[in-house]
Amino acid sequence: MRRSRTLVLGATILTLALLAGACSSGGDDNGGSSSSGGTSSAPAAKGDLTVGVSGAFAENQLVAEMYAQVLEKAGYTVARQLDLGTRELSDQALYSGEIDIKPEYLGFELPTLDPKADTTGTPEEIAAMLGPLLEDKGVKLLDFSPANSTNAFVVTQETADALGLASMSELAPVAGDLTLGAPPECPKRPFCIPGLQKAYGITFGDFKPLDFGGPQTVAAIESGAVDVGLLFSLDPTIEDKGWIALTDDQGLQAAGNFAAEIRDDATDPEIEGLLNSVTATLTDDGMRSIVTKVAIDKEDVGDVATEYLTEQGLL
Repeated sequence: MRRSRTLVLGATILTLALLAGACSSGGDDNGGSSSSGGTSSAPAAKGDLTVGVSGAFAENQLVAEMYAQVLEKAGYTVARQLDLGTRELSDQALYSGEIDIKPEYLGFELPTLDPKADTTGTPEEIAAMLGPLLEDKGVKLLDFSPANSTNAFVVTQETADALGLASMSELAPVAGDLTLGAPPECPKRPFCIPGLQKAYGITFGDFKPLDFGGPQTVAAIESGAVDVGLLFSLDPTIEDKGWIALTDDQGLQAAGNFAAEIRDDATDPEIEGLLNSVTATLTDDGMRSIVTKVAIDKEDVGDVATEYLTEQGLL
């Protein structure tokens, strides 16, 4: 956290205030004032923070925006970088100090730091493995959410009916005739193409690089440009369009609980408490509700975040 400019400004304001008081004729001989000025409800400025996130999709951006807004209410000046591309890019931005805070998904962050880590455990087990790895990078892992947004491989109802698909295992025999749409990193991700091949024996006939579970992927599924698309399990589009999220019957996908990551040199107990207060409210149903407002109703991310935080008593 960069506090120096705030402290210098505060010192300057204090000096000017003292000079003004010395020249004022409104006080008595003992230095008291004959009247009191009005008070402001705005908190004192505390420092500068940058919240960042990888991928320009509603779910991730909403959590990042909520973190930013509670920090601003507490008096911090917050910059936002809400589309840093891949997880690897946002991780490096955090480690280098380009950003101070970002929301992450527990089980999907873990293999970026330890490709051999077992990601099939509980959120508690994954957090216990991830925390020390982040500490080595000068980053602290905060509390994780009740909400679990993991990967979901999705097909239309028509495709499911035609091919008899309900689970990922049932996809394996027909995948060679199908096209997968997923993020560009899918061919290297342990939860995507390599993991599908290892866990299920799935090899797709073709692969189209798309966005992170965003509008490109939705449009490609809807138009038939891809037969199977990778979305997030809490994406309300799946239910809205009557699509089928294939059951991960071999348990390939990791826990996708949200947790804030923050640089050691940017944190203190107040900041951690503010971030954790947001994370604790995030549930599966709650996330579906607010993502619906952005992804389907096309409401502004900032407005939806403000409304949600107000309802939760955090603004």
